[in-house]
Amino acid sequence: MNSFVARPARFPTAIRLGLRDLRGGVRGFGTFIACIALGVAAIAGVGSFARGLVEGLHREGRVILGADASFQVLHRELPEAIIRALGERGVVATMATTRAMARTPAEGDAAKSSLVEVKAVDPGLYPLVGTLETDPPLAAREALAPATGRDGVLVEPSLLARLDLKVGDELVLGDLPVRIAGVIRSEPDRLAGGIGFGPRLILSQDAFRRTGLIQPGSLIRWMYQLDLGSSQASDADLRRVISDMRARFPEAGFEIRTRMNASPQLTSQIERFSQFLTLVGLTALLVGGVGVANAVASLVDRKRDDIATLKALGATGGMVFAATLTQVGLLAVVGTIIGLVIGSALPSVVVAAFGAAIPVPVATSVQPGELATAAAYGLLVALAFALWPLGRAHDVPVSALFRDTVDGERRWPRGRYLALVALTLAILVTLSVATSFNPRLAMGFMAGAAGIFVALRLVAAGIMAVAARLPRSRRTSLRLAVSNLHRPGALTPSVVLSLGLGLTLLAVIALVDASFRRQIEDALPSKAPSFFFVDIVNAQAERFDA
Repeated sequence: MNSFVARPARFPTAIRLGLRDLRGGVRGFGTFIACIALGVAAIAGVGSFARGLVEGLHREGRVILGADASFQVLHRELPEAIIRALGERGVVATMATTRAMARTPAEGDAAKSSLVEVKAVDPGLYPLVGTLETDPPLAAREALAPATGRDGVLVEPSLLARLDLKVGDELVLGDLPVRIAGVIRSEPDRLAGGIGFGPRLILSQDAFRRTGLIQPGSLIRWMYQLDLGSSQASDADLRRVISDMRARFPEAGFEIRTRMNASPQLTSQIERFSQFLTLVGLTALLVGGVGVANAVASLVDRKRDDIATLKALGATGGMVFAATLTQVGLLAVVGTIIGLVIGSALPSVVVAAFGAAIPVPVATSVQPGELATAAAYGLLVALAFALWPLGRAHDVPVSALFRDTVDGERRWPRGRYLALVALTLAILVTLSVATSFNPRLAMGFMAGAAGIFVALRLVAAGIMAVAARLPRSRRTSLRLAVSNLHRPGALTPSVVLSLGLGLTLLAVIALVDASFRRQIEDALPSKAPSFFFVDIVNAQAERFDA
């Protein structure tokens, strides 16, 4: 019985006490574990899925781009000297894209037309990387070759539906009648082209030059796809080629895309969207932190007799704190592990359920970095919200522990625990800013979260103060209800925080959605046109207006 007095408190002893106390089970900690697990699962799942998308884009960048590198210019073709210099590094294929109108050969009212996304390729080389799938199965050289006096083209099924055509029919592109040789089922480099306004139409470079679409001022993007000759060519090799071309032709004015950034706009949007969802998940975790604090406070209340007994036998406040923190820490680890398992499985579940509808490749492998970040968020939130109720029990005398619920005196935790709370919150803020796509946004979010906590705590204090000054009602039920709002140990602060944070999260999501909608609506003209026309050169403007 004198072991606590004879021997100073040691942390291993406190751990043993905490582990022994857990033998009785984790009854009453379902909410605690659920709060941590759900918050961690949300952050881990969103982060893993977004990282899977980005890694999928990088891993399949060569296929998405259609080459190792693409040198692009608008309105004009590159000089022959630059093309020869590219050819010294590997295989070069020329490609051109533009928008144009495709129409049926019929005359008058029977004619139908549709905007199409034109891609002119070298049939002998396209695609440099990946596979073009068509129906019927045809190689590009075979599909785009002239037959029966007409150049062949490949089109997407939607164009056939719009113009009421079928494979083998003719249509007119610019001044050139062409023959529909097949339907595009899979175009390997479609994603790198960005958003299209019409169905895809693929034809040969020779046929494109005979359409009459190449005019001064025409919005044509010329692309020179470079294949280094091996999928094993390193990123360093590719960077050396890019640096050399820029040094040799500084005035060329080409834009360069590589397999490492095949779709930079999509990557940027994925990262921005994942950051927003991560902040939503962090908000949910902070909401759960209130549940963590309540669960820990409930643990201290339930263990009051045990704590008092330990202190009566000579246990120090530090040992009591360490033993209880051991229990809370283990439960937080359990909740975090559950959340990590759910979060790591989310990409595979999404791909299995909606893979056909996702237009980009998704890497479903485990993402250690994202899982580590989610685990850090979960453990830091659990620690930040648990330290305060745990620290209050350190310096409370044995007699006060038995009447803490009805005793009006409320003590702040010792300075060391306040410092630990501050340090934990600082680490949480630093982690949020360091892992953020937009540090300013993350700092604003954390500052807003802190302001909301303070505001809701003041609201709770105001409710308690008002309830304490209300006249006593003659109705017993109402009098008890009002008294429970301001009595010592009242749950008013916890309830206000939980409800307020939950409503704040819903309000933030609704306001962000409304903001997106408003931006889209404000960008639209007050009177939207029924039709729009593209690629009208200056020389045609007066005749077009007439």
